[in-house]
Amino acid sequence: MISEKLLRMKEVTQLLNVTSQTLRHWSKEGFLTAIRGKGGHRRFKLSEVRRFMKLDPVSERGNKCLLYCRVSTNIQKENLKRQRERLEQFALSNGYLVEYIYEDIASGMNFKRKGLLNLLFYCQTHPIKTVIIEYKDRLARFGVDLLADILRSYGTELLIINKMESDYNQEIIDDMIAVIIHFSSRLYGKRKGMNKAKQIKQQLLEEQHDPH
Repeated sequence: MISEKLLRMKEVTQLLNVTSQTLRHWSKEGFLTAIRGKGGHRRFKLSEVRRFMKLDPVSERGNKCLLYCRVSTNIQKENLKRQRERLEQFALSNGYLVEYIYEDIASGMNFKRKGLLNLLFYCQTHPIKTVIIEYKDRLARFGVDLLADILRSYGTELLIINKMESDYNQEIIDDMIAVIIHFSSRLYGKRKGMNKAKQIKQQLLEEQHDPH
């Protein structure tokens, strides 16, 4: 007799692109049946995971959502992790079922972000009720209303948890510099434009730290 393959939690979280906390919640609520081993560890039948992935999204997971997180640079990876954790906690506390979590490490001025484009495509091709972000500028520095309209055309609402502006001063400066570099390079040439942008950035940083 051939026994069915059992998957560990880590394998299932990777397949479903969710955290272990989300997987435990789904198991507790009965969305995904787990088997308890001798040590109390959860194991999941491969067939059960496949069944879950193919569930009818409207009738079985009508309250499903996508989460989107973003920071501008690699040095903010810890902020990205905490942002993701806060979004997951909010979703679970408010009865949402997290379908996928999309992340980007890129400027909010860049509309070619892989995570953002994948999120929009997923909403276009799957019935998603809600996209949840922590702050408005996590989705984009400009044009959030347009992105919200695009999502609405797919039948998806955009939920912004915190209506206040996020406190990412360095990100704002970096985004401003990106715009300055673009137009300075067109006006003065790439090298001279970069030099002018560096001068302006230094001035902005000095003003930021000047108490007066």
